[in-house]
Amino acid sequence: MQALLVGGDYVEPLIGTLKARGFERVHHWDGRKQGDTRKLLPQDVSLVVVLTDYTSHPLLEHLRSQARRRGITVVYSRRSLVEVRQRLDAQELRAA
Repeated sequence: MQALLVGGDYVEPLIGTLKARGFERVHHWDGRKQGDTRKLLPQDVSLVVVLTDYTSHPLLEHLRSQARRRGITVVYSRRSLVEVRQRLDAQELRAA
C-alpha cells in the first residue's frame, strides 16, 4: 500500500509514521508548485494526508475530487506529528 503526503518541507518524521503503519511507499508533494493542481494521484495510493498549513484551496479541491472518485481516504491535519498520529488513530488507518 502507498500513501501520499501533501504539504510541508521537513516531512521525514511524518513519512516514518506512515511507514510504521505499514505503508510501503510514501509519495510527497510540497503543494507549492502551480502544476500541483494538475497532478494526478499515483495509482496505488490508498491514503492521502494533507497538511493544511501548506496547501492552497485549489489544490485541496483537486485532491478531494480525485480521491472521492477513486474512493481514497483523505486525512486533513496541521503540520504536527502528534496531530497527524491522532487523526490516523481516530480513523484506525493502517495499511492492509
